[in-house]
Amino acid sequence: MKKATQKLILLLFILMMITLRPGAVSAQGQDFQIFYGNLHSHTAFSDGRGTPEEAFEHAKRYGDVLAVTDHCYYLKTPVNGVSKVLRTRQAARNSSISGKFVGLQGFEWTAGSGHINVYETEEFITRDEKGDLNDFYNWIVKVKKLAQFNHPGVTFGNFQDFILYPEADLYVNLIEVGNGNSSRNDTISEEMFENFILALNRGWHVSPTANQDNHRENWLSVNDSRTGILAKELTYEALMEALWNRRTFASEDKNAKIFFWGEVSIMGSIVRKNAGETVSLKFVYEDPADPADTVVLYSQNGILLKIERIEKDRFTIEQNIQLQDGYEWFFFYVKQIDGDEIVSAPIWFESKEPVKVNYVRLGPSKPSTKDNLTLTFDIYNTSSEPRQVKLTVYIDGKIVSTEIFNLGAYAIVYDKQIIIEPQVTGKHRVDFEINGDIAQSYTFEVSETTGLRVLIDRLHENDFNEEFLSFVEALKRNGHEIVYPETILSGYGNIDAVILVGPSREGLNFFKDLMDIEVEWLNSFPGRVYLVPGSDSEYFEIYKKLLRNAIVLERVPLLYDEFKLKNHQQRKLPSAVLIDQGHANDYTNRHLTKLESYLKAVGKEVKYLTQLNELSGEFLIIMNGKDFTDDEINSVVKFVLDGGTLIITSKSDYQNGGNTEDLNLILDALNSPVFFNDDQVVDKVNNYGADYKVLAGGVRFYSACSLLVVGSDAEVLIWSETASSVDADGMKDAKPVSRVVLASRFKRGKGAVIVLGKAVFSDYDFDQNITFIESLFRSR
Repeated sequence: MKKATQKLILLLFILMMITLRPGAVSAQGQDFQIFYGNLHSHTAFSDGRGTPEEAFEHAKRYGDVLAVTDHCYYLKTPVNGVSKVLRTRQAARNSSISGKFVGLQGFEWTAGSGHINVYETEEFITRDEKGDLNDFYNWIVKVKKLAQFNHPGVTFGNFQDFILYPEADLYVNLIEVGNGNSSRNDTISEEMFENFILALNRGWHVSPTANQDNHRENWLSVNDSRTGILAKELTYEALMEALWNRRTFASEDKNAKIFFWGEVSIMGSIVRKNAGETVSLKFVYEDPADPADTVVLYSQNGILLKIERIEKDRFTIEQNIQLQDGYEWFFFYVKQIDGDEIVSAPIWFESKEPVKVNYVRLGPSKPSTKDNLTLTFDIYNTSSEPRQVKLTVYIDGKIVSTEIFNLGAYAIVYDKQIIIEPQVTGKHRVDFEINGDIAQSYTFEVSETTGLRVLIDRLHENDFNEEFLSFVEALKRNGHEIVYPETILSGYGNIDAVILVGPSREGLNFFKDLMDIEVEWLNSFPGRVYLVPGSDSEYFEIYKKLLRNAIVLERVPLLYDEFKLKNHQQRKLPSAVLIDQGHANDYTNRHLTKLESYLKAVGKEVKYLTQLNELSGEFLIIMNGKDFTDDEINSVVKFVLDGGTLIITSKSDYQNGGNTEDLNLILDALNSPVFFNDDQVVDKVNNYGADYKVLAGGVRFYSACSLLVVGSDAEVLIWSETASSVDADGMKDAKPVSRVVLASRFKRGKGAVIVLGKAVFSDYDFDQNITFIESLFRSR
């Protein structure tokens, strides 16, 4: 945590100023009311259920605001000749009644880097048109619409660690810290909360929300999680003004009230103050018969205040704080006695100077007295006018760098570096002064050397899966220090070992390429260089040829042996295949006798399930099921993330037989790059007796649907050059495809998902498909 040297003194100062007393909620003369809503939901216009009209009508009974934000890649297809966007927008306007309810329209942009909601726009983009995050930011600046970062984390992406795009910061004003459509209220996760703090430290001005991401007909009713919105009245104009100005809080409680002021400015505000000035904070909580247990005040300094065992259902906290530099933010976190969590919007205190310094890092992060230090930071212009500034950097009051920066409108210099010679043992403070005023500060501590220093590359689209991240945590737990290169994988001193994880299949090849200077440094490195494969096997082979001295390890667990980590116990999954039989699935166990015999012959236990809860095994097979509960979907996601392999199949829409919507709910929860199409695959050339009995890749598919591949991390296993897609049920909901894909695979967490347009292992097809079936159960 940055600026830790003053943390204790500052904390003591704050504690002296706290007043904890019962008190009624007062909007401090600003007349704000709190309205409760859900800013993230879906309908059958994408991969959910119901219509926008039904969504708004349902939500009116449970809250004040609902935004319908269907996935953008479904919106191109009209409904009965009417644009989905225009119909959703009209439904939102028709549902809105001043003083009673406000409906909002939007869409969800999805890409590997993350998902973003955009509100109140008739224009939209899809990831096949603009799948790059930079493209999206350019687009949002052009259209000038309000946006929200959705469920940031490993599964869905965290926007390249929230790399800052200064002009886009004017429009991306919201961020989910809570997201969940199960009946449990526990939607605010530690992962999303930590990403919220990362976004703030990168320079984004975002306020937290908690939404339901509904895909069923339970808009605003599935649980008690809500986005609290502070507005003057319940009208469309007042609600949008509140969202634009970041007056929100995330709550797992549907009626808790909080207010937070800095000086006289309400939460979400940016207040102009300089370093050294003292500011007053006031926080108010009220929730009758639902008392708070813990209140925490967060800032750039980390936790400044923590009060436990409050046991009051209404109280006020007031305190004064002296600002340490020209860029500070604060927000409150509350945990109620019943476990529900609440996160307020921040208040920012910033100097008037539009040029800012943020995202300060030190390499190595835990320096010793022998280390040369690399101070890395971003410097950027938040103004629409060019700026020339003088940046002076001090360590403990001594100048270590002076430089003039000419920054264009909203320009940013990423990863600016200053090299500092070794420092003595103890704590040190860095000040960044712009035109004579302290813009930012940072503190670090120097100690004697302990453990190994391991340099881990992160500059080449490296495929950091959960298995590798667990290994990194094991290194840290055993006293080793992790160093990450900032701009180039070369020139690092006092390093004991280097680990290079191969690239992911996603990403740009330009970034995957090793530069000559990097290859030369790695080949001449005196210690050990470890090379571990990523999902891009082609580049892994290139790396092996270039790095002639590298120690090549084909699996991550081998790293534990190399670093002699004795406390690693790899979780071994039970050798079981779980087969769903409780959701009106295709093929009962009476038609799976050959599959069962084969699996038992290769040493696997076969279990038939009627409910998908607490899943434990190597494989889970779901064949065209339907009516999964939210808890079951969450169990399937956990099964995959923990290392299991899901084999999920649908079937054609002949007589509307495929459970496409239900199955796509599971795939959507996995942030899948592939979905089931609502169609039938036919092939008049390659078939085994009829055009719907398709032969492809040596595999028989009886009345299959095609797969919609929408992400680059999907591996296509089987496709057909001669087959075509037809809308057999006549519902006009089949999406056109340029190539018929019948089998695909992708990785999630520690596990994998295999998607098939039809189950291929019934007794009717088993013998003919045995080679492919064997490959499925070897794919782990």
